[in-house]
Amino acid sequence: MNRRLLYTATLLSLGLASPVSAGGLWLNQFGDFAAGRASAGASAGVDEASTIIHNPASSLQLDGSQMFLAAGVILTDIQFDIEESNPISGFDDGGDAGLDAPVSSFAYVHDTGSDKWNAGVYVAGMSGAGLEYNDDWVGRFQTTQVEILILSVAPTAAYQVTDQFSIGAAVQYYYGSLDLKLAIPSIRPEVDNGKGKLDGTDTGFSFALGAVYEISESTRVGINYQSELDLEFDGNLKVPANSVKVDSNTELPLAQTIRASLSHQLDDQIGFHFTVGWDGWSTLDEVFVSLPSQGASLKKNWDDTYHYAAGFQYAVNRKWDITAGLAYDTSPVGSEDRTADLPVDRQVRLNAGARYALRENLDLGGFVNYTDLGNSKISNDRWKGEYDTNVAVEIGVYANWRL
Repeated sequence: MNRRLLYTATLLSLGLASPVSAGGLWLNQFGDFAAGRASAGASAGVDEASTIIHNPASSLQLDGSQMFLAAGVILTDIQFDIEESNPISGFDDGGDAGLDAPVSSFAYVHDTGSDKWNAGVYVAGMSGAGLEYNDDWVGRFQTTQVEILILSVAPTAAYQVTDQFSIGAAVQYYYGSLDLKLAIPSIRPEVDNGKGKLDGTDTGFSFALGAVYEISESTRVGINYQSELDLEFDGNLKVPANSVKVDSNTELPLAQTIRASLSHQLDDQIGFHFTVGWDGWSTLDEVFVSLPSQGASLKKNWDDTYHYAAGFQYAVNRKWDITAGLAYDTSPVGSEDRTADLPVDRQVRLNAGARYALRENLDLGGFVNYTDLGNSKISNDRWKGEYDTNVAVEIGVYANWRL
């Protein structure tokens, strides 16, 4: 197969699917105390140093300098059920495509000694996903393996405008990586299908803006804006069987988001928390992939999504707090446009957690999160089906020090 035919075949394959798991949506929780209530109220919360990840303005509510560290693991079970196919596409359902992954985050808030402002820094994963199907599965021309990771390091600053109102900002330096494997259909019948790999990395800057208003000692509201990320994964397209390795560039926008939260402490023991949000995923109308002398604008037809979360916390005694929460995200895409690189539909998350005051200056905690990723139906003119199993479980622990 000559290179022009190979490029054409590759772009046609990519045209059936997004080259990365852009629909993974932004992460809404970062392994902290708020995660135990599905991050409800997190944009208005002042739980610990990790509050600056949710809203950089909220750090002024903290007492002194604090440091936060979290670690956990995401366990997945993702299996596709074929409803219709043909001998050419085959009848391999791909097996359990989910990949388990470690997760972690870090935050530090510095007490400047001023009543008006403070500063901080955090390191956190902003988005990520991983899937691996059988090599000969029915959707192999969309993907056989995909991994995407977006990490961010962000200094933050907050300013107290009035006794009740504060504002904040974070400047995020992000690193993104992409690794996609797929089968490439042969242009000529006498030639077997090939295997291709598209990879790349990108770095850049984004930002977040936040505000918190304290209505009373027991009630706060907060809002946080996350800017869009315009990722350009510079890397290579590789087809080992044809000894091909060429430069590639994959342009992928990640949505801007807004989160608005309410946090209300009913009494000394019980608190209620709520969050609503919007993710501008209609920006992912297309993905542009360029190769030497060729390129393709791949239609994706994503829609904006909406986020809702509610949770509570209960102080059992002076040492123990427990939490629980529920979150719901609408689907960004319908079955005709959904692809196998990220089989996400609407999402429902159930969370529970606990925190223990080990010492006066040290809290330890943990949480568990069960996410139902939906049936995620896929329908095209070659095959169709749905994910009859599509769940993820996250288990995490954390520590927060008051320095």
